[in-house]
Amino acid sequence: MITHPTLQPRFLVAWMAALLLLAACADSKTEAPGAPAITGVAAGATAGSAVVSFTAPTSGDAATSYTVTADPGGITSTGTSSPITLSGLAPQTAYSYSLVARNDAGASAPAVTGQLRFYSIVETFQEPMTQPNDTIFTGTFTFDVTSKVVSSLAGTLTQAMTKNGGVYGPPMTTVALTHQLSSEPVTLGGVNGLLVTTFALPTVNTFDPSGFAPGGTQYYGLGSGAPNPKSGGVGNAYAMVFVNTFDPTTAVTQAQIDKLAYADCTAGGMMMSTCMTGTTMAGYGTDGTMMGYPEAQTTTER
Repeated sequence: MITHPTLQPRFLVAWMAALLLLAACADSKTEAPGAPAITGVAAGATAGSAVVSFTAPTSGDAATSYTVTADPGGITSTGTSSPITLSGLAPQTAYSYSLVARNDAGASAPAVTGQLRFYSIVETFQEPMTQPNDTIFTGTFTFDVTSKVVSSLAGTLTQAMTKNGGVYGPPMTTVALTHQLSSEPVTLGGVNGLLVTTFALPTVNTFDPSGFAPGGTQYYGLGSGAPNPKSGGVGNAYAMVFVNTFDPTTAVTQAQIDKLAYADCTAGGMMMSTCMTGTTMAGYGTDGTMMGYPEAQTTTER
């Protein structure tokens, strides 16, 4: 105990200053963030751009910024949250992407992708009963040239079903397909590749009673009493493409076209409880619900 009356205030001030210093140190960051995780790299909306999606680190102190670097070239972009867009990439060039998290204490170890290329794809389904309009899927995907993995297949399905004044024509229904949920290895016509499917909803369930196997016609949940999508229920849609894993830009053969498929069980792509579909007899034992069938697919590098 301090008893000298002239010293007591001086020691009290020093004690309070020490407490304030300890509090300030406790509030400051003392550990760099752990490594983030890259969850996807997709082609950007404009040529020469890429969109990198990621999740925050699960260890260390919270990150305050993230930096993505594309190699070769060392192009960088920094942001505070996912996703981050890089611009200035060379067209038709494979890049790897690294992502680093930072805070006041330092930088994390990088998360790194393989060598990635971007492709655009257009898939056409002939619709004999809705002429002059066909159903068309227009999208993009990312291809890892080392692991031969397709990711981020996404785009729009322009559906020929919609009538305008009793005549098939514009405005046609367009469905956003943004969830790549299936990628199956196949050999078609002696060529190794992948049948990759992207969906409107974050589920593969498209047909009743479940799943999305081409050839189905009734919307998911019909048998258990789910409301018709035209009456406010939820309907799914998908497009299935073929990717040649040796060179995605190689022209598709008839054997590969026969295995392409689409289905639209959203409100705008149905006839009562029947979904609009496109398949071939050769590929799946049935044509589409309005005789629609895959006619062509073109893939180009971005």
